[in-house]
Amino acid sequence: MSDSFIIALKEFSDNIVSRRFMILLTLLSALAILSSFAIVGHAYQALPFSDILVLGSISIVRLIGDVGPLLGIALSFDAINKEKETGSIMLLLSCPIYRDSVLTGKFLGGLLTISLSVVSMIMLLLGFTIAQLGIMPSKEEAIRLAIYMVISILYVSCYMALSLLTSTLTEKSSTSLLISISIWIFSTFLIPIIASAMASLIPSEQVEIKLKTITLIYMLSLNRHYDTLSKNIISPHYFTDPFSILPRWSMSKKLDLMESLSLSWPNLAVIIAATVIFLAVAYIKFLREEVR
Repeated sequence: MSDSFIIALKEFSDNIVSRRFMILLTLLSALAILSSFAIVGHAYQALPFSDILVLGSISIVRLIGDVGPLLGIALSFDAINKEKETGSIMLLLSCPIYRDSVLTGKFLGGLLTISLSVVSMIMLLLGFTIAQLGIMPSKEEAIRLAIYMVISILYVSCYMALSLLTSTLTEKSSTSLLISISIWIFSTFLIPIIASAMASLIPSEQVEIKLKTITLIYMLSLNRHYDTLSKNIISPHYFTDPFSILPRWSMSKKLDLMESLSLSWPNLAVIIAATVIFLAVAYIKFLREEVR
């Protein structure tokens, strides 16, 4: 059994019994149940099951997109600097373990925790929704939902990689938490405000320039990429362009699964690329750091 795998199992077992994880999981589960009741409110429109899931102000996509990053941040904001604060990093590195194995194990342990949490939350929401509506998703809808679960895990893991990076760069866990939370707030809530403010400075007759400006700013948000990707994957009636802020939905047009994937892969590439960059910088910093 590799060192990374041993550390991953240790991190996973510590995470699932921690008070921090239990509080977040309870909160997310409560929001998932609340979202299921809000989703049912759209059932009167006689829409397909997949379309009902993405409607409403607290849909599952909106829920994970806005609140899910907190889970990733909570799992790794003190992954490295807490070890430094307690002095356990010296004991850990005194063992015949490569430094990259430490980071890999911590990330994989967090990934297992995120997978458990996201799958449980989505299944909880689906269970309540199906129980209230009395309908089951079709085979294609079930496949789309399974892919959506993977996308959600990758999205939350991106923020976990970010918090792992800030934990590596900072000396105190409180500083790491503050930086990670600030980036989450900026990406999720401030970018739309900034985009609107910038657009208001452009004369109203320059519609094309105004739209391009808003789109360019929105593309800095991981939340926007996740939202577009998720809706295109969950519902075959969504076909929003990957780098557009204008949602496109039509009951008369239906994309098959491969067409939805082909349309949305740039958004997925952005999320994966951000995760890889965060991890790469964290690895470089940790491997070159002199631990005392």
